[in-house]
Amino acid sequence: MSFAGEIVRTFHDCISDEERKQRTSVLLVNVLLWFFILILAIASMGVILLGYLFAKLFERVFAEYNVRRLQAYGCTVSERQFPTVHRAANKVCERFGVENHYRIILIPSGELNAFAIKFARKKVVVILSEMLEAVIETPDQLQALLAHELCHTVLDHGWRNTFEIYKPMQYRAAREFTCDNAGLVAAENLEATTTLLKKLCVGRRLFKLVDDAALIDESRQIYCGFTGWLLKQYLSHPPAGARIKNVQAFYEEIRDSE
Repeated sequence: MSFAGEIVRTFHDCISDEERKQRTSVLLVNVLLWFFILILAIASMGVILLGYLFAKLFERVFAEYNVRRLQAYGCTVSERQFPTVHRAANKVCERFGVENHYRIILIPSGELNAFAIKFARKKVVVILSEMLEAVIETPDQLQALLAHELCHTVLDHGWRNTFEIYKPMQYRAAREFTCDNAGLVAAENLEATTTLLKKLCVGRRLFKLVDDAALIDESRQIYCGFTGWLLKQYLSHPPAGARIKNVQAFYEEIRDSE
């Protein structure tokens, strides 16, 4: 049986403790916002609703244009193009029970990063070339990266993307913890997952020199006091040390449950 096979079946099973703490308050605020929008729509005799529908129609019409514009900057992963990445994405989708209808596009960049994006119903994972160079020869890290981004497409760009008008930065940061948890499950390897996070922090050559414990201590210092509280309101991505501590805790939680 695979790592966490009985405990984690879908991306929703990877929800981090931080995200779980905030879900109720975020839900309540969004319910109130939608109620306010409904009142405005009734008061304006549907004009606001028509404007919203027109914007959605416009987005759908130009969705394929926007995807192909990204493709023009690089190339699309397929059975013929970067088959290693294609197979890894299929494996991640199979692991979490989702259909692989995502386009993965590689574009040139000297930055270590990847991100998920959605144009209407078209979901795209963009991997920057430097990032792929850092993980393509290590299958578990590649799967961790893909699982992280595919988790974003499921949790950020599904029905929640439409419903959650209000998504504070703390909530977005908590979602990064959730996607890191998905990466750990896909990699089935704690060391590979923490290595990926260190590569994102200092690059694909210097990561070997990073001390995990020192990075975790630094994240505590970053978040402490009033300045730390203020940062939490504006940081969409937690410090690397906090992300490493989170996956370590999730790993122990899974081990204790098995």
